[in-house]
Amino acid sequence: MSSENIFFASTFFTLPLPNFIHEMKRILFAILLITIPFAIFAKNDLEFKPVVDTLNSLFIEIAQTKNDDKKEALNNEIIETLNGFLHNPESFDHAIDSLKYLSCLKSSDNALRIYTWNLCYSDGLFKYFGFVQQKANGKIKVYGLYDRRNKNIYTQQTQKDLEYYTTSEWYGCIYYECVTNNWNSRTYYTLIGWDGADNLINRKVIEVLAFTKRGIPVFEKKMFKVDRMISNRLVFEYADRATMLLRYNEKHKIIVIDHLSPSEDRFVDMHQYYGPDMSFDALEFKGGRWLLESNINPEIAINYQKNALVNRIKKRGVSHDF
Repeated sequence: MSSENIFFASTFFTLPLPNFIHEMKRILFAILLITIPFAIFAKNDLEFKPVVDTLNSLFIEIAQTKNDDKKEALNNEIIETLNGFLHNPESFDHAIDSLKYLSCLKSSDNALRIYTWNLCYSDGLFKYFGFVQQKANGKIKVYGLYDRRNKNIYTQQTQKDLEYYTTSEWYGCIYYECVTNNWNSRTYYTLIGWDGADNLINRKVIEVLAFTKRGIPVFEKKMFKVDRMISNRLVFEYADRATMLLRYNEKHKIIVIDHLSPSEDRFVDMHQYYGPDMSFDALEFKGGRWLLESNINPEIAINYQKNALVNRIKKRGVSHDF
């Protein structure tokens, strides 16, 4: 017959059979749309769990050992393992937040992930490591970050000649915040990071990563205007025991900066005696670069929503002074 009585979910109704079949297909398709992603994520979790567990064990072992040579050997295993993981296209959307000693940032445009970590040596100095993972045109590209500044890699004279412009000449730090801006059809990723420096001082770093027309990642030049000076990056040095605020204020679209001053006038330019003086500066992105605004309203500076990722990194023990 042309129609049948259908009893479904305790409801009795009359529906033409072809329409019923069509409706059931729609329902099944909707169910598949919901369940397939969960099945994929579950599969990825199982696939990547041994890799994540291996990385976690290596990081913990580094934290527990006091031998610098052993730290470097273990770190080489981390580099090899993480490099292999990141070249898997499915790794881009796989969270590895369980890794305590690794900072992983994802840009707001979902096109970039940046992984950074460090080694702390027995003499109190640091060396930094990292990867940039880019998703472009459906493909994954991975670039290593090579610290060319820390742990006496170059002589002081040679370091002055370095511009830290490419990923193979990286300034070196742990990034804890990424701000995405667009200008003239280009995307700029402003990276805010921390450098433990030595036993006397800490550093905070702001620099801008972008991609050339050929798709090569570079640290952009002349991105910061401070008074009449143009700079490629900003570096703040302050006492090891001090805490410096340097975070993005999403509400006001500014980077809030604790203004640093020496504890006494006789300590000018001796940054191991510098710390916040209860005033704030800010950087605002205008015309394709960051412009400094001095002495901003403290209410604007401190009343903002904190970045939960930054707080998680802080709790992991990467640094005590974010």
